[in-house]
Amino acid sequence: MNKITTFFKEGSPLKLILVAIPFLILSFFVEKSLPSIFLFARLLTFILVIYATIKFFNSKF
Repeated sequence: MNKITTFFKEGSPLKLILVAIPFLILSFFVEKSLPSIFLFARLLTFILVIYATIKFFNSKF
């Protein structure tokens, strides 16, 4: 668990975006058959992208 929190705290925004991409791709394939997993994957992707964007702008300004 400590490694996961360290990754999110110290990871670059690009790494976070690269982690979000597989969840986005997964959500396209399970949209019809498993709607709850589809919603979870989309929500996780959205959270990761927003977190990476905030982290990027905080580091630049």
